[in-house]
Amino acid sequence: MTPEPLLRLQALRGGYGDADILHGVDLTVAPREIVVIVGPNGAGKSTAMKAIFGLLKIRGGRVLFDGDDITGWAPNRIVQRGICYVPQVDNVFREMTVHENLEMGAFLRRGDLGAAYEHVYELFPDLRAKRRALAGDLSGGQRQMVAMGRALMLQPKLLLLDEPTAGLSPKYMEQIFQITRDVRDSGVAILLVEQHAKQALAFCDRGYVLATGANRHEGSGAALLADREVAEMFLGG
Repeated sequence: MTPEPLLRLQALRGGYGDADILHGVDLTVAPREIVVIVGPNGAGKSTAMKAIFGLLKIRGGRVLFDGDDITGWAPNRIVQRGICYVPQVDNVFREMTVHENLEMGAFLRRGDLGAAYEHVYELFPDLRAKRRALAGDLSGGQRQMVAMGRALMLQPKLLLLDEPTAGLSPKYMEQIFQITRDVRDSGVAILLVEQHAKQALAFCDRGYVLATGANRHEGSGAALLADREVAEMFLGG
């Protein structure tokens, strides 16, 4: 039996100013699932993520999450409902330590945070040794881990990752992908936008290919990788 989607976008339209970037996007994410959005530059991938998180004007369609219609909700309310968003850039407090960054991530929580810190350090062992280092002194891959770890301090049901491997070395790219799997296995659903389309489709559960702000293809990662049209048009052959 197919589980009820945790997240569902229905015919979503929206953009910036008076211009629509999204033209009726449909998408679902099930609990404990990794879903990736790929496509050419300007396809609306990051715009879809921002629409989910309440960062742009939605002019049509709906965003449904865990039984609620959250269309048009403010980001702070969306965070409280169980969605956290990690943007591609400016996603850490560079003048704070790793541990202080994680502490900032738990701003909505009360009580003992010891177990939450330990969970993050288990997922990101590189950060345990660096916990007193300034985030701005870390490598790009380590800063991405800090950003993801800070989001996880709120124990979200859904984690939105916008280009998590942008600018990273192959070593750190594979490490981020593996950590993403570990996060999924801990019970968090994940929706990510990824520029390394082949690698992302190889490790995700399902994928969506967007073009000019609309759905072009969808299916399992393996099925999309095997699709000749997808390969020729969107994956460089």
